Amino acid sequence: MHIRGLGYVVLDVADVGAWGAYLRRFGAMVVEQDDRLRMRIDERPFRVEARATDGAEGLVAAGWELADAAALDVAADELAAAGHSVEVATRDECADRRVGGLIRTADPAGFGLELFHGPILDHEPLVSPTGSSGFVTGDQGMGHIVLGAPEHGDCVAFYVDVLGFRVSDVWRPDGSDVVFLHCNSRHHSVALAPASGRSLYHFMLEARTLDDVGYALDRQIDAGTTIMAGLGKHTNDHMVSFYSRTPSGFEVEFGCGGRQIDDATWTVTEITKPSFWGHRPPPG
Repeated sequence: MHIRGLGYVVLDVADVGAWGAYLRRFGAMVVEQDDRLRMRIDERPFRVEARATDGAEGLVAAGWELADAAALDVAADELAAAGHSVEVATRDECADRRVGGLIRTADPAGFGLELFHGPILDHEPLVSPTGSSGFVTGDQGMGHIVLGAPEHGDCVAFYVDVLGFRVSDVWRPDGSDVVFLHCNSRHHSVALAPASGRSLYHFMLEARTLDDVGYALDRQIDAGTTIMAGLGKHTNDHMVSFYSRTPSGFEVEFGCGGRQIDDATWTVTEITKPSFWGHRPPPG
């Protein structure tokens, strides 16, 4: 199986309106429709969907892109052979997701996965509400997600052995492995951390320029958004970024300058601290 990249994330949230305002401050284009919103950062119809819920907030599903219908059929067969359930989406469900075909499964921690092919484009230009210069997507996908998984070892094995991800590097705070995994040239599209309960720690969006990041940081601060970690530079993917708390309590990392991987020359390493500099909580 060859996953091309992270296509989108689907979230359950308590306050759709608050999410719309929060995402626009990054420069994203947001369309709110009744009890959900969709965020656009490139030519795709959406990269984030947030649905209203009265229950628990968090990740409903990550959408992982495959090359075509044949690749999706192979993926379904490989998942079934490995003992994982496979649900084929209906035509209406595919139309709503704006894709040609889609299957659903779950990883060993219970996070929903939607494998899809054939994104349906509407050819409407991105119009950033803040004048952002744009986002880094394309063959690197929309960004990355970091997940806390009780079944950590089983999850790593699933993403590597079944889905075909490759290990980028490992961080071992307190002796526990945080594993960063890639499926394209982006340093990591998913990272898995041991946790007592299933949780989405953050998802990441990559801007084109440092100015885009700085202006977004100012807008979030001016709006009263809680900044969890100020500007800093990561040791593994070299992303210069900050972290802010979403209206649902988990975080979004917003950065620029991410490192890319060439599998022909890449060496897996262990990092011993997460940042070269910065990523500190604001004073007070």
